[in-house]
Amino acid sequence: MKTLNLCIIAALITVLAVSCKSTGMQALTQGKYYTACFQAIDKLRSSPDNEKAQTALAQAYPLAVNYTEKEAERLLKAVSDVNRYQKVLELYAAMNNIAIDISRSPAALMIVPNADYYSSQLETARNMAAEESYMLAVNSLNIGTRSAARQAYLQFQKTNSIIAGYRDVADKLQEAKWMATLKVVLEQMPVNGQYKISADFFQNKVFEYLSTNIRNEFIRIFSPEEAEDINLHPDQIIRLNFIDFVVGQVRESRNSYEAKRDSVKTGTYKDGNGVSHDVYGTVKATVTNRKVEVSSSGILNALIIDYQTNVVLSQQRFPGTFVWSDSYATFNGDERALSSKELEMCRRSSLSSPPPPQDMFVQFTVPIFNSLAQFFQNYYRRY
Repeated sequence: MKTLNLCIIAALITVLAVSCKSTGMQALTQGKYYTACFQAIDKLRSSPDNEKAQTALAQAYPLAVNYTEKEAERLLKAVSDVNRYQKVLELYAAMNNIAIDISRSPAALMIVPNADYYSSQLETARNMAAEESYMLAVNSLNIGTRSAARQAYLQFQKTNSIIAGYRDVADKLQEAKWMATLKVVLEQMPVNGQYKISADFFQNKVFEYLSTNIRNEFIRIFSPEEAEDINLHPDQIIRLNFIDFVVGQVRESRNSYEAKRDSVKTGTYKDGNGVSHDVYGTVKATVTNRKVEVSSSGILNALIIDYQTNVVLSQQRFPGTFVWSDSYATFNGDERALSSKELEMCRRSSLSSPPPPQDMFVQFTVPIFNSLAQFFQNYYRRY
């Protein structure tokens, strides 16, 4: 019964959806002749005898023809309209699509048996629109600015969508894309300080982040080697410089405390009858903790610089600190007074050596990188 009810509900929903499909009459009264035609044809596919749809198509199609011809004639005379041929193309394309839709609906064919495909007008308009779009793109490209080149690139894409491979549009797309692209070079990073430390790992990490996470097709990041290979004159330079990186003196500390535990068996005795009894008491030990710490700290200075003017466009400093530590413990007294953690600490015989400055440097850059990544995202979001 439940299954039957669900089937009935589904059938009612389907019927309701079909019955609610527009007949095109409302669009017709609003003067939307193309929309009225498409809606009426669509309705006639599912309901060939629908009188409203039949009436809508019979009235809308001749009105659409009349509107198309008059509007196309007006646009062809509107020499100040730089997109007039593209607009004419859209008009004829709409009529062509209506004719195709009619041909796929027997009921619609009965009403409009001789729909015009406007083939010759469509072909002429397509060629004129492609040339119009191409020249608009060329004119934008000739302005010579990045923003104009971006408009040219988008216009060349439109040209290619009108007629694929029109003239030299493939080459022009590449040219416009290159001119529109903000070219940024990430400079090699030095590390100023008393240690011989390499920042190559950090440089590579930053370059990879910029290359994959600045999601803008009109921004490209170059390494110094890439820029040199093509003799690039970039738009911007990213200059990162670690300053005041120091590895502090080793600092050792110790503290002692008493550990104790109650109810621990400390021995046995025999009573007057010769029966043995356990003796329980408190055991104690003096625990001494020894700890060593080494702190590394420094500042990353990040600048984004205009290559032509050498003006700093954005700058921020990112301080960072990394503290390495190690510890062990000794005890004097009864081992049973110690916890498992204290025993583990006491089994260590000595402190390990601090890591070399290079390793300390790597660790100290970890939190800095996350802040730097956000700095780049915030800045390049405007492009």
